[in-house]
Amino acid sequence: MGVLLLILSPLIQWGERIYLLKTGQGVLFTEYVYNEMGDSIEVYQEMMRTLQSVVSLLAKIIAGAALIYGLLSLPKLREEWKNYLKAAAPLIVFAAYAAGIYLVTNIRGFTEFDAMPNYYMGDTIYEFMRHPFTYFFCGMLVLKGKWRKVLIIIFELSAMIMNVASMIDKWVVSNSCFTGLKDSAIFNNPNHYGYYLAIVVVCAALLFIYEDRAVFKTFHAANMALGMAAMISNGSLGPYVAVIFTLISFAVYCFKCERKRLKWVIIALGIIIAINLMMSMLVESLVSSMIRTVFDLGNIISDPSGSDDAGSGRWELWKQAVSDISRKPLLGWGIEGYEVGGTAHCEPLQYAVNFGIPVTVLHAAAIAVVMVETFIKKKKLSKMTLLCFCCTFSYIISAMFGVAIFYTTPFFYIFLGLTYAEVGKSFFLKEEKSDNSTPSEESGTILKKV
Repeated sequence: MGVLLLILSPLIQWGERIYLLKTGQGVLFTEYVYNEMGDSIEVYQEMMRTLQSVVSLLAKIIAGAALIYGLLSLPKLREEWKNYLKAAAPLIVFAAYAAGIYLVTNIRGFTEFDAMPNYYMGDTIYEFMRHPFTYFFCGMLVLKGKWRKVLIIIFELSAMIMNVASMIDKWVVSNSCFTGLKDSAIFNNPNHYGYYLAIVVVCAALLFIYEDRAVFKTFHAANMALGMAAMISNGSLGPYVAVIFTLISFAVYCFKCERKRLKWVIIALGIIIAINLMMSMLVESLVSSMIRTVFDLGNIISDPSGSDDAGSGRWELWKQAVSDISRKPLLGWGIEGYEVGGTAHCEPLQYAVNFGIPVTVLHAAAIAVVMVETFIKKKKLSKMTLLCFCCTFSYIISAMFGVAIFYTTPFFYIFLGLTYAEVGKSFFLKEEKSDNSTPSEESGTILKKV
């Protein structure tokens, strides 16, 4: 239920905006009476905090039930404690990360936005601390393969609705509910919509690659093309790079482990190229942006101090972030607490500026535990787990050019948890086969038994 609420959160917010426009007050989660840019940001923040409270409550109930079960099964727990400890390894590291945030904040002292949400970014230290124990925790407990399939299909369908509405808003008639910057759908910034699309497009692409029935394969291909068209219209280069890099990496995996799927990866990349060519007649192609980025890299190499405009100004932000980190490497500056510049637009740098290097290393280590363990066991895992792994990988690449923000970061934790669900289960249920695990030569249909 917690995973489902998060997956549907953009549509829930859209419904909230419709309700606001119809009634003028008494919106589902807020008391705002105007659907304008300023209000819409805070409306979304308040809704996400409400959803997180619900998901957090569900996580506590599940954790409590697990504790009671453990106490009632002490002999089995004593026998299997090492396996349970291994399965809980990411949560243990995330606990150290959360404790680290709390510790450095109290040593350094609270900044203005450590305890009160920033008007735009919307996260306090408590959101950063809670995310792994709400969204990741709920995701990793979706142990049944068929339920992961259902959630993924719901995610694809909900994204399809959002992407269709976004394209209509861009090219046909403006949607009065979409009050953020143009090409951002229900989100408040095109880049934020791009972070969401980095997961959506890879999800549809992997469903297309693994589906065997023609009608569903065509449907997934159409959704992938729609998501890519929305991304190109949106103009966010970082998510675009993430999608291309993820699919090329998956092609390498298929070449080594699932050769029969390689042609479908190539076809998926071909569809993306075709969408680029068609969209280039309407908007600036992201391919040209990538070429410009290559020239920016050349300018950075030749003159690092005189290339602040490179990467849409990101180079200047990254340099400032590194300077900030060097001045407070252990404790950080707090959320939005830096003296000069703005958010780094690179999540690892953002975490290091906010909380210091040790906390950032702990955060990266928790993610690495999941991703490395999944990669090691990749040949034994189900298609759905590999799909979630690729979606998570796409977000990680996109995050190198983006920010952690209240309504997109939870998607990362959900997919990280869904990636780990089958892996964690394998530690203490070795006698059982993994759900839908398939050798490379197996032919399968992604919607079977759903």
